[in-house]
Amino acid sequence: MLRYVLGLCACLVAGQAAAQDLPRAIDCYQTATNAEDIDAYMACFTADPVMLDVRREFTGQDAIRAWALREVIPHGDTFAHRMILEDAPGYAKTEVKWLSWVVHYSYWWDDDGRIARMSLQYAD
Repeated sequence: MLRYVLGLCACLVAGQAAAQDLPRAIDCYQTATNAEDIDAYMACFTADPVMLDVRREFTGQDAIRAWALREVIPHGDTFAHRMILEDAPGYAKTEVKWLSWVVHYSYWWDDDGRIARMSLQYAD
């Protein structure tokens, strides 16, 4: 909890999108990623999600969990949404600072606020 509070304070100072500004699905993703908590991370997704990481596609909870354990969770505490670029019901595109990259994350979520599809692309 302390780590989350410190992260939230740091995000406000750094200009990161605050939790109250993020849709529930995106806040779940950011909070679980920052906590480096794979179980909380996977709880953000539907039962059959799809993740497009640049040109690689991961389908289903098992594939996304394996990918996240290798590539996301070990450095999750560096993940920060900077701004929402586009939004519509059940969809948002955000600008993210993660490690040394600026990335665009697109999220599609269901009525329960769980992520059904994500696309991660390097920012132009």
